[in-house]
Amino acid sequence: MIGFIGGLVLVVSAYLAGRALLPARAQMARSCYEELCTSILLGLGALQVAGMATVFVFGTFTLAAAISLSLAAAACGIWRIREQASSPVEPCAFAPLLRLLILTLGVGSVAMTLAWPLNEFDPILHFGLKGKLLFAGESIRGEAFTALSGDFGRIMTHPNYPLGIPLLEAWSAHFGGGWSDRWVQFPLAFWSLCLPGAVAFGMRRFGSTIARNSALVAACTPILYVMSFLHNGGQDFAQAGLGAEKMLGGRGDLPVAAFISLTAAMLLRGGSRGIYLSGLGLAAAMLSKNEGLAMTCVFAIAVVVALLLSRCCGSDQSENHWWKQAFGALVVGLLLASPWLIHRASLPSIDENYTESLSIENLSHFLSEDETADSSPINPKLYGAEWSEYSHWRPARIGRYFWEVFSDVLSWGLLWLLFALGLLRAFGSHYGRILALWVVGGLALYAVILLVTPWFLIALHQKGIPARLILHLLGPAAMVAAWPAKAKTSHQH
Repeated sequence: MIGFIGGLVLVVSAYLAGRALLPARAQMARSCYEELCTSILLGLGALQVAGMATVFVFGTFTLAAAISLSLAAAACGIWRIREQASSPVEPCAFAPLLRLLILTLGVGSVAMTLAWPLNEFDPILHFGLKGKLLFAGESIRGEAFTALSGDFGRIMTHPNYPLGIPLLEAWSAHFGGGWSDRWVQFPLAFWSLCLPGAVAFGMRRFGSTIARNSALVAACTPILYVMSFLHNGGQDFAQAGLGAEKMLGGRGDLPVAAFISLTAAMLLRGGSRGIYLSGLGLAAAMLSKNEGLAMTCVFAIAVVVALLLSRCCGSDQSENHWWKQAFGALVVGLLLASPWLIHRASLPSIDENYTESLSIENLSHFLSEDETADSSPINPKLYGAEWSEYSHWRPARIGRYFWEVFSDVLSWGLLWLLFALGLLRAFGSHYGRILALWVVGGLALYAVILLVTPWFLIALHQKGIPARLILHLLGPAAMVAAWPAKAKTSHQH
């Protein structure tokens, strides 16, 4: 029970930190639902950034540091809440039945996350192990974090995995009086609850109806909670084993998706504060998983391409604030994430060094030759039809896997159909163009990464990839899907 309270204290700290960062309601109108979800995400991102800065300077993350940062967040948040006590909020955009649906999905996702123990590969070895080391007072520059091998084999799995999630786990453990594989997940249980609210917050720029529609698209996308929704009845929800069927839990894909959604939302709301908060979302994505850094690079390319398209299409050049805000967010994000990026440069990259994998030699090899089973972790015959009845040419496999994603209504609902229908509408505005290009560019990058990955492609597919990668783009895709025909900006950003 103490562990539960420790996690709850951290989530409250995050909420108060987010409230302190959010502009006044008169500057950025929002409903209570949007304010709650956006505040939690902003706060969790701010805690990650502050925690990483702390361990970068001091090497360790102590109880004293956790208490000090949380007290500072609480003080600023309480002051902001008292200051805005009389400020009106926008009415909820959802009808009563839709409110019940959103509440059920959100609260249910939190409860199910906490119901499962921390026992899957990614949460344990990529995040939980680092969290335990941080909680125990190990230095991030010590052998426990940096060593590749020792007397008992490899010490750290993927030393260059970001420390954002482990920091939240260690933080929760400090407040909970000890490490608990279940309760350190408490701060990690709110991604699926908050993502649709952040989407609605960003799309309120175009009115409450568009905010509602975009939030519904996001919240009703099944993969936000579990793959192949109810395909096996309730079995996927009941299993707590080593499966790839559920998204909830201590993985790093949901936080990346949530923070990318937060970045897009703050970019849409604009203003000087929006630049900083959008940058905070990018930094938090980079601190959550390496793919967050990849998606930040795609974001930068999307802004450049959108700017070039606006020049070629003869758009109104007097309205150039949009690209300045986008580049401003990129600069802020890189600055906030710089402690991690600097530290990451000193860490070894094993197994997944895609900087080296993205070579002309690798590309030409997989474009011209069939994939062999040399890198398969198990006998290829055990893959059945997946190995024997389909092409071994990687581009053909990747194309098939992506088509499975786009056509899988049990996992994705109608998201990708709605996204395709919304593309033309989104390309009619600067910000919509950025978001659409961000999604398309992200899909293209993940396709290239899967082409050159050193892992056996069938094994990755059976672990839920590429669907888990594409999940990162859910927020911007839902925004594009609900994009208005004529994107008239409301007066209150």
